[in-house]
Amino acid sequence: MTYDFIISGLGCAGFSFLYYLLDSPLNDQNVLVIDSSKKDQNDRTWCYWSPTPLDTHPNKDNPTFWNSIALTGDKNTVSSLKNLKYYHIKSSDFYHQMLEMIADKPNIKFINDEILGVNTTAEGSFELLTASLGSFSGKKVINSIPKLSGELPENVLKQIFLGWKIKTKTPVFDPKHITLMDFVPNQSENFSFFYILPYNEKEALVEYTLYDKVDVDQNEMVQILKAYIEKKFSADFEITFEEKGSIPMSTKAFSTSTNPNWINVGTIGGCTKPSTGYTYHTIQRHSKQLVKELVNGSKKTNLSWNRPFRFKFYDNILLNIASKWPDKLPDIFQEMFSRIPGDQVLKFLNEETNFIEEVNILRKLSFGIFIKSLLNYEQH
Repeated sequence: MTYDFIISGLGCAGFSFLYYLLDSPLNDQNVLVIDSSKKDQNDRTWCYWSPTPLDTHPNKDNPTFWNSIALTGDKNTVSSLKNLKYYHIKSSDFYHQMLEMIADKPNIKFINDEILGVNTTAEGSFELLTASLGSFSGKKVINSIPKLSGELPENVLKQIFLGWKIKTKTPVFDPKHITLMDFVPNQSENFSFFYILPYNEKEALVEYTLYDKVDVDQNEMVQILKAYIEKKFSADFEITFEEKGSIPMSTKAFSTSTNPNWINVGTIGGCTKPSTGYTYHTIQRHSKQLVKELVNGSKKTNLSWNRPFRFKFYDNILLNIASKWPDKLPDIFQEMFSRIPGDQVLKFLNEETNFIEEVNILRKLSFGIFIKSLLNYEQH
């Protein structure tokens, strides 16, 4: 059997594509989904901002969100998000909702296996080889697995993070707002910060984030995060969940596929914001757009997310600073959130502003470091 679609990798991007496909005129297509995980564990968290929950948000009637964000360190700034909300999703809730959605769909088949490789057949379809269950053929592949689409660009800055959801015996957290960035002086030669999502006064996700081009020793990150929590909150705590990862931060293309039937999604499809690492919201926009193109019979040779050039330029200016003068980034972010309303900053970071709005935002910032970055410009 040759499937109409094979979805290789069933994370946020694969599930989101499937959600919008089933809500389209293509909902009767035969779809094979392949992933090495059963998707029955909470393995990560996702956050985004929006006036209301997005279509794929689980438990939309009772979402977890905050109305304000703080940046702390040498300066402390708390910004109201006005009509925006900063939403949080547990991946296990997302997976459960999506698996329930496809459970009674006879045209959707989910197999739990590792994909070892891919070949193109003489008929132009794709044959995916799995570790245990053999080969499967598909007319189109929706792929989020990096190794199937070639190597990521070399020497790329990465956002490396380690986060713990912790529970304390005494109330130590302020649940009214998240701490987007807490800057601790002399923590690292590279740009680093701590991130706090307080669920209530006794529970929070506390994360240590570092920008670097090389891998970082995990034991060192554990010690840094542990020391920060002990000093910051002065309370006994237990770890109830851990997440860790490395997000490539680059304006370079992660794949050069020109086959219209092989479509990369998620990070390798260009959905990760190069300067911040946020991905979930753009995955939703890309998935909707992608399904619309497929419904209309698009013949485009590249259906990856196409970020407008000016946003790539803004991102690259910031990545250039992060690579060459990382000590300047705390001041940039502090200045941005202290001089510009928080909802406008997030709208800009979500690439939802127009050029006039962007000029009004950028003119409120100190120009020196940006001019320096422009004069020493190179793509990252």
